[in-house]
Amino acid sequence: MNYAVLAVPDFALHALRRHEPALARQPLALVAGEGRKAVVTQVAPEVEGIAPGLAVTLAMARCPGLVLRTRDPAAETAARRLLLAAAFTLSPRVEVTDAERCTVDLQGTDPASTEATLHARVAELTRLGLPARGGAGATPLLAAYAAAHAAPVQIVRDPDTFLAPLPLACAAPTAEQAGILAAWGIRTLGQLSALPKGEVGRRLGTEGVALWERAAGQTTRVLRLTPAPVTFAARWDYDPGIESLEPLLFKLQRHAECLALELRAAHLVAERLALTLDLEDDTDHRRTFLLAEPGTQVASWLKVMHAHLETLHLPARVTGVRLVATPTRPQLRQDGLFDTGLRDPHTFWENLARVAALLGEDRIGTPVPADTWRPDTFTLERPAESVAPPGPAPAQPARGGVLRRFRPPRPVLVVLEHDRPAAVSGAVSGTVDTALGPWRTSGNWWERDAWSVETWHVQLAGAVYQLARTDQGWVVEGEID
Repeated sequence: MNYAVLAVPDFALHALRRHEPALARQPLALVAGEGRKAVVTQVAPEVEGIAPGLAVTLAMARCPGLVLRTRDPAAETAARRLLLAAAFTLSPRVEVTDAERCTVDLQGTDPASTEATLHARVAELTRLGLPARGGAGATPLLAAYAAAHAAPVQIVRDPDTFLAPLPLACAAPTAEQAGILAAWGIRTLGQLSALPKGEVGRRLGTEGVALWERAAGQTTRVLRLTPAPVTFAARWDYDPGIESLEPLLFKLQRHAECLALELRAAHLVAERLALTLDLEDDTDHRRTFLLAEPGTQVASWLKVMHAHLETLHLPARVTGVRLVATPTRPQLRQDGLFDTGLRDPHTFWENLARVAALLGEDRIGTPVPADTWRPDTFTLERPAESVAPPGPAPAQPARGGVLRRFRPPRPVLVVLEHDRPAAVSGAVSGTVDTALGPWRTSGNWWERDAWSVETWHVQLAGAVYQLARTDQGWVVEGEID
């Protein structure tokens, strides 16, 4: 098993159905040409009595409810990208063989895991709207034969047994060759490959030898490799623009599925998503979603974006969308024996992301002291997935009182005598019995957000408070136990 092929028969038709879900349950046919020369090129499998090449007028007569459409290049581009992403999950050496097939070089991969991955990718593509088939064999041609006759996956381990019943047309003989071989009674690949190769060459020439090699599955070639994607972004347009949420969410899901598959093929996960909506008035709306848990779960992505989009009131219709995923390496962590982790991490991160979409990313997180001398300054960081065990007790016991901070600090009026607090009124009131201070701190004097604080400890009627004087006035920061 050196090569694999992922194929989607009637690719253009299924790409259109994936692009427009309303066509999924309708009898559909693709047509080419105009007027009386228009013919059917592809027809849905459930439609009976119509075959490719049939005139459109005759097809309509045979199936009055038949829906006729032309090919959609945008839908095919998106579907081909999804097929290519699935192929890259098998190996980094991938060739786009034609419009509906990708050939993968499997040399160096583990056969057992690769076979399981091939089955998984075929099932996933089918679930995403592209009924795929997968085949694997010793040569690219043998893998292509296997994919063409798979149901839905075919692994060729005995080429002679597999090729014996296949029709001769699989080897693509010319009309002259087909006529000669039919006169010989040759109708299958097995019958042709059973003939001596040299004798076939004597009678049919070098082209006959090439046909014999194709019938035996021995033709090999060097793949024209396609580079793997290095960026993970999708862009699509609406003409005319859209006003409702449903068509936007549908396209978001389709393109997010492709991005997630591309990330998995590169062994990466998404750390954040950047969504840009182009509006009809030449403006745009941009939003970056920092994912609480990096991953490739499309359902989680959509819930986060949906929570934000359903609260939007845009001034104009949406004419274009761009979705960009920022990749990162998956986080690998082994829990400790006594660590306290989340019982349901998926639900926790999903709910946290929904809250962040409503309130803003900068308002959600765990407060952590900032790297500054400025009092009571902190930043919000991503919450930890588990609570670490408490650290050892300090060697020396704590000395002095404990400050119970008021959040936010409460404004007060302070009467000074000889530049020292003598009386306080407001959130706390009374005559100052004792005042200790001042303690002055400052920072960022070289920038616009320079700050300075003057701190005092004052005793009022038996209680001790911490006062602070800033550029905005006096506040009581808390009570000291």
